[in-house]
Amino acid sequence: MDVNIYKIHEVSNEQILTKIKNHESFTLECGDADRYSHTLEWLEKAIEDQGMTVRVYLIGRAAAMGAAVWTGFGTIAAAASGLAIAAHNIATWSPDYEIGKSPIAPTLYVKYKK
Repeated sequence: MDVNIYKIHEVSNEQILTKIKNHESFTLECGDADRYSHTLEWLEKAIEDQGMTVRVYLIGRAAAMGAAVWTGFGTIAAAASGLAIAAHNIATWSPDYEIGKSPIAPTLYVKYKK
């Protein structure tokens, strides 16, 4: 799938809203942590205002949890995290959009799922 990548300061809110209304997937490079948090909150609200559901998740969370269990380090914490992830997935069952947060760079991966 070819996903368009945009720097947040080069795309308008109206352009993003059009992408959401057209059920497009895209990537937003936010630049800094403050803009990252604000953009994430705004995106969630924009998607929900269109009558769609959204799930926000941390990219790589399952892999990190698996590594913790496999190495024995933090096994109880990993098990608790696994239960929290499962509960979150059930609470946001079959979302219209998923927003993946990058743990490394201030980037948001917005993917239309349906």
